[in-house]
Amino acid sequence: MDVDLLRPGTVPISPDTVLWFEFLLDPTLLKRHLNKPNPEPSGCQLIEEFLSVDAKNQNSKLSDRVVDVDGPSSPAPSTPTVLQFTRKQLALKILALKVAPSLNWNLDILEKKLPPHIQQQLMQDLVFMATDTAFAVPPLEIQSDLLQQLHVQFALTLYHRWVLRFPVKSALFVKSSKLPYAHLPGAQGDITYNPLNQNFEKILRMCESSRIQSIRYLEGIIAYYEGTLGRRESRKIKIPVMETFVHLTEDSDDMNHDWNAGDIYISQYELAMQVHFDLCYNYFFYGQHDLAKKHILGCRENSNLLEREIATYGYGGIHKEIPWENFYYASMKKEDILGYIRALNLGYELLNEEPHLLQKLQESIANHYAGIIGILQADNLAREIPLVHREVVELDIQGSASSGAFTVARDLLNRVSVLNAIRYALEGGIPSTHPEFLNKFKTIGIKYFDLLFWAIGPVLTSDLSEKDWENLRIFFLHLATSNCKLPIDRIDDYLKKYVGDASERVRRKLICDENLDDILNDPNAVDDENMDIPRELLTDDWEMPNFDFKTVPELEMGRLKKRLVEASTAEDIRMRLVKLAVMSPSSPLWKLSPSWKPPGGLGMAFISLPRGFMQDFGYIVSGLARARVEAGCSRTALSLLSVLENEARSQLGVGSDPTLYRLCRQLSWEVLFLQVNVMLSEWPNHRLNLSALANKCKACIAAATSGDGIVPRPQVLEGCWICLVNACEWEGAGVVSGPGEAAAAVCAACFELQRGKAGRKFPRPLWDYALSIYNNGTSGPVKRTAGGLPSHSRDVPNAASEARNAFNAFLATLREPLAVSVVLSLLARIYNLIIDDTSVELVVEYTNLWPSNISNINNYNSKYVLETITELLERSLKYYPYNTSWLRLYGDVEMACGRWAPALRRYLCALAAGTWHFAKRAPDEGSITRRAARCCQALASPAQAAALCQLPDDPDYVTAFKCFAEKSSNAADAMDGYYGCLWDGTLLEVAVALHNRPIRRARLLRALTNQYVA
Repeated sequence: MDVDLLRPGTVPISPDTVLWFEFLLDPTLLKRHLNKPNPEPSGCQLIEEFLSVDAKNQNSKLSDRVVDVDGPSSPAPSTPTVLQFTRKQLALKILALKVAPSLNWNLDILEKKLPPHIQQQLMQDLVFMATDTAFAVPPLEIQSDLLQQLHVQFALTLYHRWVLRFPVKSALFVKSSKLPYAHLPGAQGDITYNPLNQNFEKILRMCESSRIQSIRYLEGIIAYYEGTLGRRESRKIKIPVMETFVHLTEDSDDMNHDWNAGDIYISQYELAMQVHFDLCYNYFFYGQHDLAKKHILGCRENSNLLEREIATYGYGGIHKEIPWENFYYASMKKEDILGYIRALNLGYELLNEEPHLLQKLQESIANHYAGIIGILQADNLAREIPLVHREVVELDIQGSASSGAFTVARDLLNRVSVLNAIRYALEGGIPSTHPEFLNKFKTIGIKYFDLLFWAIGPVLTSDLSEKDWENLRIFFLHLATSNCKLPIDRIDDYLKKYVGDASERVRRKLICDENLDDILNDPNAVDDENMDIPRELLTDDWEMPNFDFKTVPELEMGRLKKRLVEASTAEDIRMRLVKLAVMSPSSPLWKLSPSWKPPGGLGMAFISLPRGFMQDFGYIVSGLARARVEAGCSRTALSLLSVLENEARSQLGVGSDPTLYRLCRQLSWEVLFLQVNVMLSEWPNHRLNLSALANKCKACIAAATSGDGIVPRPQVLEGCWICLVNACEWEGAGVVSGPGEAAAAVCAACFELQRGKAGRKFPRPLWDYALSIYNNGTSGPVKRTAGGLPSHSRDVPNAASEARNAFNAFLATLREPLAVSVVLSLLARIYNLIIDDTSVELVVEYTNLWPSNISNINNYNSKYVLETITELLERSLKYYPYNTSWLRLYGDVEMACGRWAPALRRYLCALAAGTWHFAKRAPDEGSITRRAARCCQALASPAQAAALCQLPDDPDYVTAFKCFAEKSSNAADAMDGYYGCLWDGTLLEVAVALHNRPIRRARLLRALTNQYVA
C-alpha cells in the first residue's frame, strides 16, 4: 500500500494508493493496516510521511519550534509562543500520534527510524495534545495543576526522556560512522543523525541546554512514585492507545481526546525502571559515574520489584515472567542493565562476578599501572586480553617513563616487555618478527634472558596444550639460533631457578637434547673473540686486478639534469648549466621542468633570446622565483631575481641589443614588484628604504604613460600604487583608470586630508569607485528574454562578485593607518546611508567628510559592506591592536550583525586601550559605554549594564533604573556580586530602595554597606 499525502496530480494513481484523508473517513483503516504482520509502509514511515508535510509547506516554520540557544538571549516571555496550525496540519499530527501506540512508545525504535526533526515534532506534538494545545514548545516550567493530570505526566516524561537520550544517540552515531568523502550515485545515506540534516545542530543545542531541567523533572517523577514503595500494590499508569487520539470533525475545531480510552496499564516499577535507565544512560555518557551508579542501582531495584509483581499477578494477562523487549512501555534489555552494572564496576557487588582481566587492566592503567605485573602474568595463563592492548600499555609505560609524567619502578618496563614477549610466543610469534623484543635483548643483555625465564616460569608449569608447546619450542629455537648471544648452555640453570624440580622435563619439551647439542656445537655460534677472521677483511690492501672504469655520458647528463631540477639557488643553477653546456650546448634546458613558469611576459622574452646560457639561466631562475613567491617566500624570490637582473645587465654592458635592453627593463620592474611584496609580507619590519622604493614606483608609473613601447604589466603598476599608499607618498596622485585605480583614489583622499583641505569633503573618485563596487544594479539598455529576465543575468552577479573580490584584495594590502582609517570611514558612511538607522550606525572618524546621500539606494546590499569592513578590521588590528577607533568600530559591526557578546568584548577592549586600563578618561568614553550597556541588556545581564551606566560624565540613570527594576532569569547576572562595582550614590540609593523588603534584608545590608563606603 502506498500513502499519498498531497494531491494525486494528473497522473493516474495505483489502486493500492491510499490518500491521507481516507484515514479520516475510515477510522479503522489505519488500525487494519498496522495490524498486518509486515505493514508496508511501516509505522515509522507513516509517521515521517504525516509529519513531513509540515516541513514541505512553505507557510509553516519548523524553526519556530526549535529554540536556538546560540542566538541573542532576551527576557523570557510572559506567555508561551502560540503557533497556529491549520486543520490539515492538526489532522496529520493526530494521525502520526495514532501510529505511535502501535510501537509501544518505544524511543529506541523512534530514534533509530525517524530523522531528528521528525522525532522532535512527534514529542512536541504529544505535549501539545496532552496539554490541550497549551504549549507548542514545552516550556521549562509548567503549572502544578497541569502536572497533576496523569496524561500530561506521561507526555512530559516521554518528552524529557527523549531530550536526555538525543545528544547521546547523536554522539554515538557520529563516532560509529563517518561521512563519505564523495557521494556515490544511487547510494542512500543514513539520514537519522546526519550533521547535515535539517535543524540537526539546533535540536542538539536545544537538548543540551535543556538537560538540567529534564533531569530535574525526571528525578521529580521518580521521587513521586518511589515515595509510595510501602504500598501493598504499585500504582498503575495508563498508556495512551490509538483510540485515545480523536480526529477533528467537520463542525468542531476543538480537540476532545479520550485519555481514558483503552485498557493498557503499566506498573510504576516499569516506568521507574525505564526512567532510571535513561538517567544512567545520560550520566554515563557525560562521565558522571557516581550519579550513573545511583540510577543503575535504582533501575535494578525496580526491575526486581517488577519481576516479583509479574510472578504474582502476571503481565498483560499473558506473561508470568518479565517480557524483555515486549513491554508496553519500557524498551531496555536485561543485557543493557547488566552491561552498565559491569561498566560501573558493580559486577562483583551485585552479580557476584569476578572482573575480567581486561577490566582489571583498565583499572590498573587508571591507577598508574598498579598491579600490572600480576595482571599480565594471569593473562599469560588465561589469555583473555587482546595482545594489541598489552602492546599499547607497554608503549604507554615507555612514553610516560621517558617524559617523566610519573615515576615507575626501575625494571617495570622490562618486566612488562618480557611478559608480552611470552604472550607473543604463545600466539605463535617468532623473535625475528618482533623487532622491539630483539632491540631490548641487545640493549639490556644477559639480564633480559633472566627476566625471560622469570616470565615463562608460571606458564611452563601450567596445563599447556600441544599447540602451545609447539609455539614455545619454535620461539626458543629461533631465539637460540639468532645473533643475540644467548647463554643457551645455561638454560638448565635458569629453568631450575624458576621451574624447580621439573626443570629437566620442561627443558626437553622446549629444546630436545639433540637440538641443544647441535646448537652448542655449531661453529657459527663460536664467540666472536675466538673467531678466525680472514686477512682480507682486516686490511685495505687487497690484491685485486686493475679494472678500467668507463663513464657513460648519458648517465652523467641525466644526473646533472636531475640536480638542475632540484637546485634552489642561483649559484647552483649556474654551476649545473655550465657543466651541461659543455656536454650538450644545443639542448634547451629550460624545458626540463614544467614548474618553471616565469612571471608576466618574461617567459617569451627569454625564449626570444639567442640559444645559450642566458636563455636557460634567465628562464629557470625567473620560474624558480615565481614558485617561491607562490609558496610565500618573497624574500628568497627577490634574491633570485636580483642575481638574474645583475647577470642581464652585465651581459648588456654598454651594448645596444634591443632585446636584451627590453629584458633588463622588465626584470627591473619585476624586482620592484617583489620588493613591494616583501614590504607587505614583512610589515613593519621589512628593512627597506621606503623613500627610495617609492621613487622607483613613481618612475615605473611614469614609464607606463610615457608612450614607450616597453610598459610594465598591470600587476606591477598596481603594486607600485599600493607602495605609494603605504609609503605616505600621496602627493601628485590624480584620477587613474585601469590598474591601481583604487589605490590612486586612496592616495588623493589621504593627500587632501594631510594638507588640511578636506574640511569640506573628500575627493569624489574614491566615493564613486566604492559605490560602483557595491552597486547591484545595471546601467544602460538590457536585452530581456521572453520571460522578462535579463539575457545576461548570469554574468551580472559574477561581475559584481569579481569586482568585490578585487577590491577586497586591494584592501588586504593596506598597511598605513591613515589610509586604513580613510577607507573605513568611507565604508562606514556607505553602510550608514544604506540602513538609515541611527541605533546601529557605525561610528568612526572622518565619516562626515563623505557625501550625505546615495541615489538608487535600493541597489546596494549592506551585507557586502559589513563583510568588507570586518575583513579589513581583522587584518589591520593585527598590526595596530590598540587603535581605539578601530576597536570601537569593530564593536559597532558586531552589534549591527546581532552578535552581542563579541560586540561587548570589542567595546571593553576599546575602553581599556583608550583609558590606559581605566586610569584616565577617553574622549568618546560615554558613547562606547552606552553601547556596551546595550549589549549587556541584550545578553540578559541588567546588573552589568547598570554598572556601565556610571562611566559617562553624565550617568545614564534612566537605563540604569530600568536595569535595576528588571527581573532577569539569567544566573550569570549575579546582581549581588556587582555591588562592589557601584560607586554612584544615586544608583546605590535605588538599589537600597529595591531591596527594602523583609525577604531581601541580606541584599539590603550589602547595598547599604557599599553605599557607606562610597
